[in-house]
Amino acid sequence: MQANTSLVKWKLESYYQEKKVPIWFFDQNLEMAYTNFSTAAILNLFECVRPLARNFVLAHSIEGYHLNLSNPYVMYFEFSYSAGKHSTYTMVMGPVLTVNPSESVWPELGFSGNLFAEQKRVLSHSLPVMSTEDFKLEVSNFLKEVMDITPPVFDADSFSSVIDKYSSDNDSFSDTLSLDDSCNEDFSELCRLEDLFQVYITNGNTYQLYSLFNDAQAMEILFPNKASVQSCKVRAAELLTLARIASHDSGNDSISCYSRFKKYSTKLIDAKSYDNISRIVEKCAIEFARNSHDLGKYTNDSYSPMTNKCIQRIIERLPDKISLDELAKELHISAKYLSALFNKETGSSITDFMQDLRVNEAKHLLTNTELSYLEISTLLNFSSQSYFNCIFKKKTDLTPKEFRERAQQKAALSN
Repeated sequence: MQANTSLVKWKLESYYQEKKVPIWFFDQNLEMAYTNFSTAAILNLFECVRPLARNFVLAHSIEGYHLNLSNPYVMYFEFSYSAGKHSTYTMVMGPVLTVNPSESVWPELGFSGNLFAEQKRVLSHSLPVMSTEDFKLEVSNFLKEVMDITPPVFDADSFSSVIDKYSSDNDSFSDTLSLDDSCNEDFSELCRLEDLFQVYITNGNTYQLYSLFNDAQAMEILFPNKASVQSCKVRAAELLTLARIASHDSGNDSISCYSRFKKYSTKLIDAKSYDNISRIVEKCAIEFARNSHDLGKYTNDSYSPMTNKCIQRIIERLPDKISLDELAKELHISAKYLSALFNKETGSSITDFMQDLRVNEAKHLLTNTELSYLEISTLLNFSSQSYFNCIFKKKTDLTPKEFRERAQQKAALSN
């Protein structure tokens, strides 16, 4: 690993506290050198992860990586890392779940083994649930920010081929372009890329957005005059506007969309270079996409339409307070039946679900703003700061102050 192994271990521990993604790394003899993951069912996971590492080493003798998507419910990322001339470690990120585990899913996970009911409960709260695209983004951020490694490009197609494919599939868009003979080739490329940008935000494709902003050709099209800060700010403002509209089109409420747009538009005022401006747009676009994704993330085809409608109403109203009786009245159903149905299908009470959403939003505010703890608790409609502290500690094992300090330390180390 790096020269300071203790520092790496501390960073991995901090990473798990924030992201809940297990990290395992093995020495050259495939003995486990360290893991940041520890629960009552760790042995079940270890017996599953170690063969992954062994098979990976056989397939990649020196250095390489592999995104393991062989199981539709579980994802892993495996990679090797050279720490010196004769020292190579094998690391595994995961497991990460694609769905909340249910009794029908547990046997398919590969590490279910002889788990007791309590171990299943612990694991279901210890492992993150995310989409493949979000996991790709998480892997990229982990390698770049925690391990200081250049992340791989998972999609083999270049962005220009993606743009060409999308535009050829979108007949109405192509027809619109052909109506105006004055549209030159550069303008056509810009329009198609902007359209793709909006589609990614509307669909919540966070990793594709990350890839877009790390593609040199795409950025040359989006920001043709990088030498002029003023020109870059104008383009950035246009892209932020497109992002706000796309987010609203995905079903997010106009007030939250405008609030995020205003926050990042304000940041543009003090930006001094193209690099700063493009990072502002990238961060804003990914936040919009993540918010759009939440609507799809928490709903599920296996849930009844009533449960999905309930989830959508809760997300739309966040952070406003909404009681069970209010939800039931809006959905024209009895509160008792709604509560029982929601609990049965999601494995969580409506109250816990709303608390999880507000705690996740609090994490973003603690990491990305300088709002006080009282301001955050008030903004997210907790009854008091002490109650906010209590719920946050219950959900994350950290106080808001500890969480913010760790986030700041991590940011300082990455810089």
